Amino acid sequence: MSSFRLIAVWVLQVVLAAFFAMQGAVKLAGSQTWVSRFSKWGYPDRFYLLVGLAEVSGAILLLIPRLARFGALLLIAVMVGATATHLIHHEPQVATTLVLLALLGAVLYMRRGATGRTSKAS
Repeated sequence: MSSFRLIAVWVLQVVLAAFFAMQGAVKLAGSQTWVSRFSKWGYPDRFYLLVGLAEVSGAILLLIPRLARFGALLLIAVMVGATATHLIHHEPQVATTLVLLALLGAVLYMRRGATGRTSKAS
């Protein structure tokens, strides 16, 4: 992986990890805003905790080179669910979830074939 690409993917991973860690932590803390939104959407009680745990776990995995792809895949699954929820309820946040999906997809693309080790230039 070129130096520029490596720096770009790390910056993207750190930004996404920070975003998802914060969002997940707020859900795990039982934010009344999130509790009421999940209830309004018709999800089971405390489902927001599962989503928050997935977000925090995905954020941590994004920061571990060998597991970054798994973190991106976990967060893509969460964002597919979020996108579907916002589409079903005709909410404008669907645009945000689509951007996040694209950024997570970029991590997957840039990390393809990466083992987590830095390679030496030939």
